[in-house]
Amino acid sequence: MNSSHAEPATDAGPHDRFPHASAGADVMLLVAVLLPPAALDELGALVEERTVTTPYGPVGPLALRRLPSGQTVWLQPYSGPATRTDPRATIYAAWQLGVRRVVAWDQVIGLNPVLPRGQAGVVVDYIDWTRQAASFAGAPPAKPESGAPAFCPRLIAALQAALPFAVDVVYLGVDGPRRETPAEARLYRLWGADVIGQNVTPEAALCQEAGLCFAALVTVGDAAADRQARPPQGELRGGLAAVLAELPALLEAVAQAEACACAGA
Repeated sequence: MNSSHAEPATDAGPHDRFPHASAGADVMLLVAVLLPPAALDELGALVEERTVTTPYGPVGPLALRRLPSGQTVWLQPYSGPATRTDPRATIYAAWQLGVRRVVAWDQVIGLNPVLPRGQAGVVVDYIDWTRQAASFAGAPPAKPESGAPAFCPRLIAALQAALPFAVDVVYLGVDGPRRETPAEARLYRLWGADVIGQNVTPEAALCQEAGLCFAALVTVGDAAADRQARPPQGELRGGLAAVLAELPALLEAVAQAEACACAGA
């Protein structure tokens, strides 16, 4: 995390604290899965690339692509520590670009024994076991009231409709970069987590704090440390391809989702 960056001033109004660099694409996709460089070309033509400067460090280069429908989306390659961008910078950059809906696609470890390699999932709840800052330290609007849903219900519904082969999962967010121990895997499973990942929390809480809609989908890349993994036979490649084939329609559905209580909360 780029903890050396100064915190933004807190004496201005929300719109002053989060100046919009542009008003265009309403959706940002955080791509934290391993894909061939040309895979995302299927989403549409590259419109521009941009690096955004934030109080928490630079974010980018972000790629703006135009979907077949004409809808534009921002794509941000995303990875876990130690190379990870400060999550606060990522969400701050989304706000500056005029984004209102953020979707993360993460490659995860399967805790639940019924989740095979390559299985797609829609995250419906999470446990944040990270040590990263999960707040903008008072810079954005106040956090939502207790009892608010973990993710935007309308975006979750859009993901579930676009990916009928995906299952609902509970996500456990960790810092990494090390893998879990077998004992940790057993503990996390007792907590009710289905998968382990590094790129959905604390982004979910930061989006809530900044008034942005957020949802996440995952693809299982490996089994937990206490489970014996079978030799790979292309399951992950096939699972990623299945989601990639539906990604244009999924992003269009996300962009067209009706306004909800998340925005401006």
